[in-house]
Amino acid sequence: MRGAEKISYPDLGHIYPGDYLESIPYADYIHKDQPLPEGKRVFDIRDFGAVPDDKLNTEPIRLACEACRDAGSGVVLVAGGAYKTGTVRLYSHTTLFIAPDGELRASRNGEDMIARMPGTQDFGAESSGGAFILAVDAQNVCITGGGVIHGNGEWFVHEPRKIPALTPFPTTMLPTRAQAKTSEINTVPGSVRTCYRERIRYAEDKYGEGKPVLRRPSAMVWLLRCQDVRVENVILRDSMCWTLHPEACDGVTVKNVVIDDNRHVANTDGVDISGCSRVTVEHCFISCADDGVCVKNPVYTNRVSEEITVKNCTVCTVMNGFKIGTGTRHDIRHVTVEACDFIMPDIYPGSVSGVSIESCDGSRVEDVTVRSIRMKNVLCPLYILLNRRNQAKEPYSEDPEALYWGGHIAGVKISGISAANAELPAILTGYADTTKGGRPVRRAIEDIQISDYTVTYRDNEEILQIPAAFEEFLTDYPESNAHGDVDACGLWVRHADRVKLENIQVTPRTMNTRDTIKLYDVND
Repeated sequence: MRGAEKISYPDLGHIYPGDYLESIPYADYIHKDQPLPEGKRVFDIRDFGAVPDDKLNTEPIRLACEACRDAGSGVVLVAGGAYKTGTVRLYSHTTLFIAPDGELRASRNGEDMIARMPGTQDFGAESSGGAFILAVDAQNVCITGGGVIHGNGEWFVHEPRKIPALTPFPTTMLPTRAQAKTSEINTVPGSVRTCYRERIRYAEDKYGEGKPVLRRPSAMVWLLRCQDVRVENVILRDSMCWTLHPEACDGVTVKNVVIDDNRHVANTDGVDISGCSRVTVEHCFISCADDGVCVKNPVYTNRVSEEITVKNCTVCTVMNGFKIGTGTRHDIRHVTVEACDFIMPDIYPGSVSGVSIESCDGSRVEDVTVRSIRMKNVLCPLYILLNRRNQAKEPYSEDPEALYWGGHIAGVKISGISAANAELPAILTGYADTTKGGRPVRRAIEDIQISDYTVTYRDNEEILQIPAAFEEFLTDYPESNAHGDVDACGLWVRHADRVKLENIQVTPRTMNTRDTIKLYDVND
């Protein structure tokens, strides 16, 4: 029966020490005395029959949202308790005001979530589509109030193979490139990649143990093709997949938001910005299990993504603090990230990467500025990669400039990076290949400036397996821990033109034997 919270597989919903960050300074971000907007009609969900706690409130909340729509504008008020519900759809000129004593809590039954809207796209094999809070083709939408949107994330994924690690690992080791080309890459005993992945909870049967694929929404808050959207002064907690996902939107402000996810529920990115323009993410605290703030532009957006600013945010994530990628088919430009802290204070291994800039499917990624970033317990501070994964399946061409061969990364300025307890070197690389007809193809990253870059390693042990020759990373999924070891401990740069390095300071492990910087096929 719809609305019944039947458990689809044994042992779901457990929470372990380390799943949640316990030291989030809510009072620095969330204001509990925010008044209701003046001069707007208020549609209190309780007036439409909503009741806190056990009742499924999808219908009364729908009626409140539609009454607000029919009135032309107004405030949908959630106050006086936690309301279990399926999908909540917002319309133009609506303020969803969740009061400090109010909460929208997702039903544990995936069937209570709207399936994908007509004309929308799936987010990937990890999810079944749909969203918990949804706005489509809407203008002037605001989500605010100081209350909570709760996704019940643990109930949509299987138990982890291991519980969170609360103490540092004594040794740092990477999978080899040979292992990375097989299914072994996620199951190499002792590797940092395996150490975090076996603690992640997946919705699918990741290890072939006969578990069913669990149905879950693709996003907790999904804003699709919207204009002038604000998400401000609200807590987003325990997402079941991507937490906040503006897609193909113009004019998005995310400010004074706390994202408090289970850091071991797979695919719980903090803020995923797909194919959007004029986006600001400011003064937010993000604790999640996947990329903290992520800029994508996959094939189905069919538009440029530009004018994106991320500033004054703290990100605590298992994956990347800030990332451009992985879905990168259309252009991404004019991106600024500044004055942020990327940290992992309490579980291990640390975050996979601090700043990751990728183009894999044809995007031209241009004019990216990253400055004044502090990192702690981030394994790889900086990762820049251009390859030809070609997820859009562009047809083969002998022309090296064809989209089959990928996009470009150019005009990246990195300054003022300070990273403590790093464990892996930064990797910056384009690629070189040949066509089927033997014609050389060289795709370099271009115009890269790095200054005032200070990194201090965690002084643990390391196991290095440096190959005699370094393979190209042509079609692999980009991740800093999938390259295997390289022969530099600070910056490893390959296939790059016009690179400027200034004031690079790297303090390696005591046992270090590698050079600080290595350059291969780097011009000017």
